Amino acid sequence: MENSFFFSLGIWNWFILAGVLGVLEMVAPGYFLIWYGLAALVVGGLALAIDISWQMQLILYAVIGMGLLIASLRFAGSRAGESDRPMLNKRAKSYLGKTYELLEDTRNGRGSVKVGDSIWAVQLENDANLAKGDGVLITDARGNKLIGRAG
Repeated sequence: MENSFFFSLGIWNWFILAGVLGVLEMVAPGYFLIWYGLAALVVGGLALAIDISWQMQLILYAVIGMGLLIASLRFAGSRAGESDRPMLNKRAKSYLGKTYELLEDTRNGRGSVKVGDSIWAVQLENDANLAKGDGVLITDARGNKLIGRAG
């Protein structure tokens, strides 16, 4: 069994693994494959430079891969600063504190308001009933529903 193609490549398996992981990172970006590819490259280089048993190579690969991944996550996390558009992916939260006009009379405190080119469901606090055209001050957002009161 040790005469198989896989075993005959020896140290070059690490470079092949590094190439495969690099290609996979480009095809399906997921941020972590590149670090394990780099770890395979380092282990391959070390195995070329000094004689290391295959068990030690696997241990080095695991340690270097996890170390690179953790270091990259810490580095990326420390660089995350304030966004110039903090509400970009929190659309409903960006409507808080603004007043919108009801599109219909509310029943049991439920109605709808037009915000920009979208129509949003609104739930009035205390199940208040308002008439079409009345203003609703948005006080909260839960999922895809705005919470408001007469405004």
